[in-house]
Amino acid sequence: MTGGLPAIRRACTRPVDAIRWACVLEATAPKVGNVYPGRDFDDLTYLDFVTAAELTASAFEPPPPSFSHGVLAACNASKKQLGTNVNLGILLLLGPLVQVDAADERVRLDRSTWSRGVTAVLDSMTADDSKRLYAAINVAKPGGMGQSDEMDLSGPPPQEFLAAMRHAASRDRIARNYSDGFADLFDHVLPVVQQSVLDEHDLLSGLVLAQLRLLAAEPDTLIARKFGDGVAREVQQRARFDHRDAEQRDAFDRYLRTGTLDLAGQSNRINPGTTADLIAAAVYVLLREAV
Repeated sequence: MTGGLPAIRRACTRPVDAIRWACVLEATAPKVGNVYPGRDFDDLTYLDFVTAAELTASAFEPPPPSFSHGVLAACNASKKQLGTNVNLGILLLLGPLVQVDAADERVRLDRSTWSRGVTAVLDSMTADDSKRLYAAINVAKPGGMGQSDEMDLSGPPPQEFLAAMRHAASRDRIARNYSDGFADLFDHVLPVVQQSVLDEHDLLSGLVLAQLRLLAAEPDTLIARKFGDGVAREVQQRARFDHRDAEQRDAFDRYLRTGTLDLAGQSNRINPGTTADLIAAAVYVLLREAV
């Protein structure tokens, strides 16, 4: 691991340290279509992400009895202070990782141990956990969450949160990770992020490269939920260019920020937000795992 990651990793002696760093690093990397320093959205700024990182860290310090407490506390704090949903997806991904990590923060886990631990945490969720996570989703009001006949993620909570995640797994990549014990994160996303940082010899540039590689590999599910599968697959196809070509990268970024037209003829930016959430979770693991 090069380009600053080892030094940051050494500083992350506690899970709460890695929460702050993972959230801030993900938001700081100049990834296409996302907020980063100097490239705010009309309704969301880089400072909002930095503030949300601190609120998230505070919600998990001291470690709550269950990660669902931390997720709900962070969503409530973000809504109160910022008035918007900043990082629900990151919270849902970090929550189980942090719970496993915080069981003994002095021990750095290898990936197989971490994977087994996350599966055990997810399998042990109670009806009360489900209520808290659904409450967090309703506080955040994520775009394009939608409904299904079997399960409505924005409606009354079922007894088993994992059941809802399994029903949503085909249309939401975060739900897919809950349904497969984060196998997608550990087997697909994390290797791409780690290799991209190595290839670039720089942490932030590596995260940019990782985002492009992940977008080219499969459609971003936030884009699919908000704009439909057709737009998500078009983004995937457009992401298949020489990722080190700055001109092509800038053109792709302009395309995402220009977006599509809604029914009223207004431009809607195309934000690959689920991919960003997965990168933040991968960075957290890289900062806290045994090496």
